[in-house]
Amino acid sequence: MNNLYLTIINQLDNGIVLLDEQLNIQLWNNWLEKYTGQNKSDVEGLHVTQVIPRLNRNIYIQMFEKALWNKQKNFCSAAMHGYFVDFHFENTKKLRQNMLIRHIELDNEIYVMLEIHDVTNHYERIHKLNKSLQNSIGFTKSLERYAFYDSLTNLPNRKFILDRIENLTRQEDAVFTLFFLDLNGFKSVNDCFGHTQGDRLLQLVAERCIRLTDDQSVFARLGGDEFVLLVENISSIEQHKKQIAKIHELLSEPFIVENQSVSISTSIGYASFPQDGVTVKQLLNIADRQMYLHKQKINNDGYN
Repeated sequence: MNNLYLTIINQLDNGIVLLDEQLNIQLWNNWLEKYTGQNKSDVEGLHVTQVIPRLNRNIYIQMFEKALWNKQKNFCSAAMHGYFVDFHFENTKKLRQNMLIRHIELDNEIYVMLEIHDVTNHYERIHKLNKSLQNSIGFTKSLERYAFYDSLTNLPNRKFILDRIENLTRQEDAVFTLFFLDLNGFKSVNDCFGHTQGDRLLQLVAERCIRLTDDQSVFARLGGDEFVLLVENISSIEQHKKQIAKIHELLSEPFIVENQSVSISTSIGYASFPQDGVTVKQLLNIADRQMYLHKQKINNDGYN
């Protein structure tokens, strides 16, 4: 091999090993000397498995032989194999190397050339990129949850439910009913027990009423003590009565707030699409008015 070729090979930023037909090392470039701490004068002429013990496996020997006699190229990735040559410094980071095996003909002789690339830093960059991406996705999800979910009850918020209703009104043949709930006596709870206990009561109401939901229904908090239950594919009076009875039943049992038993009821109004209204505003106004009329009829002993 002439000096120009050797100069070029020794300038490469990867390892080059040249093996003869007996798999003895004929070339060991400067990168490998620096990387492994083994001088070319000490390794040239030795069988490759004496110098690189990890290559003493049938899978590699077969690849070398196929490269020699069948001119078959093989690529061994760090993802599958980890590493091939050891770094000569102790306490180094975990190594990752790719190895390319190819047939070489030079001066009427045939060889196997091994190209060894250190891709450790490449893997670390990928790991950091993946971590950064995961953090970014997590941050995006947090923003999305902040925008569409109520921070106190973890229920869908006003924006979520209004968008959902708007989308449904645009769907052909959509049928759904909007139930508007207002808690009776909630102001009295705040006055008697304080706003912290009032917030806890809202959380407990949310925990119970979430049982009303399935794939075709959503329970959301509009704000304050006002909630909305959106139920798809119901329209008859009997279905409405049945749904309202479920809500009253869920809220009939007292809540325990700060070791205090608190009883509360709810006034409910509803509006159905499309018979009662065809826009979000129309449906909310009708359900809200029905709820208010219901509240007026209740003798709630001073609740408001």
